[in-house]
Amino acid sequence: MAVTEIKNPSSLRLTYDFGKDPETQKAIRKNKTYASVKPTAAAQDVYEVGAMISSLQDGSLIQIAKLDNTTIAE
Repeated sequence: MAVTEIKNPSSLRLTYDFGKDPETQKAIRKNKTYASVKPTAAAQDVYEVGAMISSLQDGSLIQIAKLDNTTIAE
């Protein structure tokens, strides 16, 4: 049987650095995820939107990630 791929909406995840915990000295990182990104959105467009959103947030931006979601079915 042939397997088909169904593209589902993607997500945009921004990862921020909020320094170190004063007691444990471990890095404090937080993620913010935005759902319902078009799966056909270009990487450059997703990056630009992520950069614009991060300029409104506290913390230093570490990473912009587009999380693709595909369903595989027979």
